[in-house]
Amino acid sequence: MLWIIFPALLLALFLLYVFCTAPARRGRGLMLPRLYAHRGLHGNGAPENSLAAFARACEAGVGIELDVRLSADGEVVVFHDAALKRLCGREERVDALTLAQLRACPLPDGSRIPTLEEALQTVAGRVPLLVEVKNGRGLTRLCARTLEYLRAYGGDWAVESFDPRAVRYFRRRAPEVPRGQLVSLPDEYLGAVLRTGAQALSHLLANFLSRPDLIAYDRRMEGGRTLRIQRGLYRARLAVWTVRSRAELKSALARGESAIFEAWQGDDPIQIEDVRP
Repeated sequence: MLWIIFPALLLALFLLYVFCTAPARRGRGLMLPRLYAHRGLHGNGAPENSLAAFARACEAGVGIELDVRLSADGEVVVFHDAALKRLCGREERVDALTLAQLRACPLPDGSRIPTLEEALQTVAGRVPLLVEVKNGRGLTRLCARTLEYLRAYGGDWAVESFDPRAVRYFRRRAPEVPRGQLVSLPDEYLGAVLRTGAQALSHLLANFLSRPDLIAYDRRMEGGRTLRIQRGLYRARLAVWTVRSRAELKSALARGESAIFEAWQGDDPIQIEDVRP
């Protein structure tokens, strides 16, 4: 009987794995931008996720990846970190301050932290957007407010998140919208989830919740089993982050993937001429 039971068990495990990790089939045919400026085209005086960085990306004609969080009074602001320390030199968390209080925390160039509404007004449909919904307190409310603003926006946009629950929200409430699942190495999840959960998220075992159209992966995962399966078994639509050199950019584009990039970084820096249409 073992010769029947063992192969049947292997088949059941394989089918369970496929059910858990498969992305949406429609992602294969999506025409998403090849280039997104990571947190806007920042550097050279323009801080990340600033209106100046977004305006510069629009002038260069490249898509923009940006991050959204909730303030204490429920406003959607564009800011990457959970805390203000790195960019603003303050110890508070973003979600512990009201919008008015956040306005008093200038970015390195002296400009203020923008709201999503202000970012959308600045871009004004000139380039596509990839909006990352940050995980944290009030996730459902953040998803709802973000969707409210984006549905009123006239330009092209897609959403992504590390949190499968956020991606699932858009799957249920806005199924027509392209949605991406961000993925990284297991250690990047520790602190938010236990090690077992970190392994599961890093291997995309929660895709059954969100059925993403796009897998946006940490470039350090290139060559790993998770990416080989997504490419080979599912022919998934992929984006790689964060690309910081000409060589990495050329490699990503040659593979037919989208690149979430930063210019002017490292020993082989990407220049504006490399990304202009």
